[in-house]
Formats: sequence, structure tokens, C-alpha cells
Amino acid sequence: MRRQRDLLVLLGLVAIGSLGIAAFRGLSTPEKANCVQIYFDAESRDQLASGKAFADQLRGLLAPYVGYSVHASGIANYQSGEVHRCDKNIYIGTHFDHRVPRVFVEDFMSAKGSVAWFGYNVWQMGPRLENEMGLRFLRMARQEFTGFFDEVLYEGGFFKKNSKTLTEQVELLPSDMSKFSMLAESRNSITREIVPYIVQSKNRFYVADVPELEAGHMNLMMAEILARFMESKVQHRGVIAFGLGH
Repeated sequence: MRRQRDLLVLLGLVAIGSLGIAAFRGLSTPEKANCVQIYFDAESRDQLASGKAFADQLRGLLAPYVGYSVHASGIANYQSGEVHRCDKNIYIGTHFDHRVPRVFVEDFMSAKGSVAWFGYNVWQMGPRLENEMGLRFLRMARQEFTGFFDEVLYEGGFFKKNSKTLTEQVELLPSDMSKFSMLAESRNSITREIVPYIVQSKNRFYVADVPELEAGHMNLMMAEILARFMESKVQHRGVIAFGLGH
């Protein structure tokens, strides 16, 4: 009788120990939540668009993804490792040369889930921009007498950017096209020069400005780009539905 009691106690201790190990493992390797975290620059008079307002526009385009919560916060408050809490993360750069926390850049580049960077400050990735994404920062292309990158080439056609879109764009030079896919390009309607506009490098996306997401071609295109970002199957509407020019 005593031996049976001792055996039951021993089995109980083993069971409790197993539960403790499982719980510890669960804490040490947490599952990522089904959420999208959007980071934006602090509001200031120097910026050409509101990152917070653009985050709200993105929230609207992300609304159809049932099961995903969307959170938004200032990039200045970023803490190391936050990128790993959600399986999708977005940064909106609306303030020129605004200091992006170094820990965010490191987490962005090492993230396993989808990450996207809009607009300014991509040069703060340093050599990793070229070494890992195959792109080299050239300059900020601004509206001049020689025109501007005011046309978007997408799915075999083109459309004009909205007049409210930022009047400048990050100009990138492809240095290794094996490291990224060109999802869209922008073109100067006067000089006909073409540069990358939206690229995907593995799980990383980059958009060379912060577009105005009003109803129209830009809105439809961004909805499709976000479908890629969310790793959702999407049927490309392409030239016919967009009514794109040639």
C-alpha cells in the first residue's frame, strides 16, 4: 500500500515537472500574434506628410484581413525586440533624416515576418541596404524644371501620381537585381527616366515615397501590394481593371 502511494506521488511529481518544462518552453519561444504594427515619425512642421494620418489610411486597407489586429505608435518609442511581437510590421518615414532607432533597423533587417518601409530614412540601413537588398541610395529626387517621377509603372501600364503625393521621392539605384523583385517603377514624364518605386526583397518591402491613398489607381495598387505583404492570395486586376494608360 505504501509503495503504491509512493509511486503515485512520484508520478505526480513527474507530471508537474513536465508541465513546468512545457510552460517554460512556451515562455522562451512565444508565438507571434496575428497583428500588424505600424510605426511612424513624430509629427512636426518640417515633415511633408502626416505619418499618423497615413497609418490610419493603411489601417483602412488592412481592415479586410479578419483575425489581424492593427496597432500604431511613434517610432521614437520603439523598444528592442518589438518587431518580433507581430508577424507584420510597417515603418512610415515622413520626416527627412529623422533618427530611426538603431535597434529598430537591426530588428527590421532580421525579422522573419513581413516588414515594409515607406518613404524617407532608408539610408539609415547603411551598407545592409545594398548588401542584403541589392539597392543603393542615390538622392532625394525633387520636383524641378526637368520634371519629376510623377508616373507609376505597374502591371504593364501606367498612371499619374496624385497631386497631393509628396513632391519628392527617394531615388534608388539597383546594384544587384537578383536580390529583389521590382513590383512597380516610377517614371519622369519629361525625361522618361525610370527608377524603382516599390520593391520586394524576400520578406522586406520598400516604397520610395508616402503616397496619397485616395480612391483611384494608387489605392488599388497599394491594396494589391499589401495582399503580397500579408501573404494573402490575390487576383491581379492589372491593366484592364485599372484602366491604365500606355
